[in-house]
Amino acid sequence: MKKLPALCCLAGVATLWLFGAVSAGAAAQREFYVSPQGSDANPGTRGRPFQTITRARDAVRAVNESMAGDIVVYLRGGTYEITSPLEFGVADSGRNGYKVVYRAFEREVPVISGGVQVSGWTPDRDGLYRATFRSDRKLRSLYVNGRRADLAEMEFAGRGAWGKFVIHGDEAWAETPGETLDGIAFSAAEVPLLQQAEDVEMVQHRAWNSLVIGVREVVRENDRTIIKLQQPYGAIAATLAWNCGIAPEQSFVLRNALEFLKKPGQFYFNRATHTLYYYPRPGENMAEAEVIAPVSEGLLRVTGDSIARRVERLEFHGLTFSYDHWLMQEVAGSRGLVGVQSLGLYTKFRADGNWHKTHYNVCDLPQATVELRNCRHVRLERNRFQHLTSGAGVSLINDVVDSAVVGNVFDGLSGNAVNVGHPQHYIIGDGPRFARGVEGVCARVLVGNNWIRRVSLDFKQEEAISGFFTEDVEIAHNDIRGTPYCGIALGWWWGNAEIPASTVPKNNRILANRVVETQQILPRDGGAIYVLGEQPGSRIEGNYVESSTRMLYCDDGSAYWTLTRNVVKLTGDYSPETAKDKSWLFLWTPRIHDLTIVGNYTNTDITYNNGVNCVPRDTHVEAPFSPEALAIAAAAGLEPAYRDIAQHEN
Repeated sequence: MKKLPALCCLAGVATLWLFGAVSAGAAAQREFYVSPQGSDANPGTRGRPFQTITRARDAVRAVNESMAGDIVVYLRGGTYEITSPLEFGVADSGRNGYKVVYRAFEREVPVISGGVQVSGWTPDRDGLYRATFRSDRKLRSLYVNGRRADLAEMEFAGRGAWGKFVIHGDEAWAETPGETLDGIAFSAAEVPLLQQAEDVEMVQHRAWNSLVIGVREVVRENDRTIIKLQQPYGAIAATLAWNCGIAPEQSFVLRNALEFLKKPGQFYFNRATHTLYYYPRPGENMAEAEVIAPVSEGLLRVTGDSIARRVERLEFHGLTFSYDHWLMQEVAGSRGLVGVQSLGLYTKFRADGNWHKTHYNVCDLPQATVELRNCRHVRLERNRFQHLTSGAGVSLINDVVDSAVVGNVFDGLSGNAVNVGHPQHYIIGDGPRFARGVEGVCARVLVGNNWIRRVSLDFKQEEAISGFFTEDVEIAHNDIRGTPYCGIALGWWWGNAEIPASTVPKNNRILANRVVETQQILPRDGGAIYVLGEQPGSRIEGNYVESSTRMLYCDDGSAYWTLTRNVVKLTGDYSPETAKDKSWLFLWTPRIHDLTIVGNYTNTDITYNNGVNCVPRDTHVEAPFSPEALAIAAAAGLEPAYRDIAQHEN
């Protein structure tokens, strides 16, 4: 028992070696320097640095064909402002076994920023301030003195469905014909007619998902205010299966209207007049405040051509990524964030709302701050991701192999921290999202030693770390605290589906993570560590989990996992009526089968186990925990080499 921490550490070391973290004995063949105070007319030396990262990238392209050592691009401290993502492709790869590395110079802090500063604030009315912001696009996020501001919002009770929207079935965004509501009715005494209605959003929390739906028009109809939905995304949201769709008579949060701007720390942008409004928090002096409005839709794209032409041996170390912009998922001109679970967003209409019917081809992923496709030996290490608006921080979307996301800080994100894979990887090579020869499973990936706080602030249904159909992915030694939904979720496909289990996922590992205080906003489903699907050779081992509800949750159809030597601590009170949801092990249906559950430690004997061939063995129910359990818990989370990245917490 006491050997588990050492075994987990050895697994991480082996993985780092596999991914080529160090070119053994290699000296840098060439060095380039970049500084915000430099000039792109310079030669890129330490004394005469380039000014932009793209200029350095182009300089690397001129010398990387015949590499005899690593090429290192040093970024000096300061802010690198961009208005669109940095793009890296096959031409930017390391060659001959050597790497191209973009890294912070010594202890300096280079910030890749997709935002612009807004100044010239003047008093408006009722405590508000206003400033001019020259943009014709909706603004969904704002940061004042490094603090996230909120869209102006208020909550109202829905008064039922309004209207009819007809789908013929031959639209590019439809898989079937159907008919749905076209809007939601509210009391006219509560909800006024709203300015710039097309920028308003409707938010509704369901059992385990949160819907964000765009508005196209607000009209008055007798004693009712009618909010018409942007279509077709409204129709997609209305018809989600499993009680996840719009509930017209339940409450909605309406946001992004000047009429709702009544609380400190909230903002509203009228793009028609280019006027940005903000209600200062106590102590904020708008004459001196640093106000940043994000403009770049994502910050970094690393994209190969195919599984035969990948971006290879490219690394990013010690950089800060901040202030990106996202207008949410777009379908035929309508926008929102609509999915049943996790990062899998519906982008096509089905009258039955059932995503299993066509191999999850109705699903796509949200925009990420950093996106990787068709990559090998790409590494993100010791970077900081903060003040971000995208649906994910780092997303390894397709055919990312032998790569790593290690030792990074994720703090203050609208979406999740890290995602691996895509819901359309149920079968590799069948389309439609990825062409044959381009589509590939994400395999031999390490997501390790990341420090994750304050994620999924806007998109509540997203886990801190998520994965879909993956092979030989290791999620290890991450420190996660305070999530609205799950902490770690890995896998896709449910046992009640009409399609067979995917044969893609296998040999995945969730090892020695520290996962605390999950399901803070959506407590009715999910687990601190949550898995799905048949995944032969996969393991959940050596994790420390502390939660008030469902800690180790193998959902419908999960099979062939080994759960061993985890330490699970239940917090909070419970009654007999709620005991089921306080289970350290949650297996709710006989479609969960053939799990090996052995040698776990817990302070509660509550389990909910309807699985087949899923009998726990050698479970240690103890309070306080034994030295063996405490040793496992102490080894979970950040390893010693990365503990310096942890931020002070009150």
